[in-house]
Amino acid sequence: MDCKETQRCIHLFLRDELDGGTAQEFVEHVRSCNECMEELTIEYLLSEGMSRLENADDIDVKKELGEMLNRTMARVKRKKQLKAGLFLLMSMLLCMFLLGGTG
Repeated sequence: MDCKETQRCIHLFLRDELDGGTAQEFVEHVRSCNECMEELTIEYLLSEGMSRLENADDIDVKKELGEMLNRTMARVKRKKQLKAGLFLLMSMLLCMFLLGGTG
């Protein structure tokens, strides 16, 4: 994912609307690109900062964005593990069916 595509995805990321593969590419790019991380930080401040100012809540942008990025990667990892587990289960069931059907 390049910077232009990453910056187009910022709003989707902040609304938690990126699919697994795109989310992973987004997080990996943002973590390796200072310019895109800066843009994400600005967008996060604009979206979260306004509501927090009204409620006089503190905001720790670096910590909160880090947690958001980590949660996204953890969710992507869980989905991959689930897909792998389902594939293994289906493979085992198919083998059992084929072996059981021949005897």
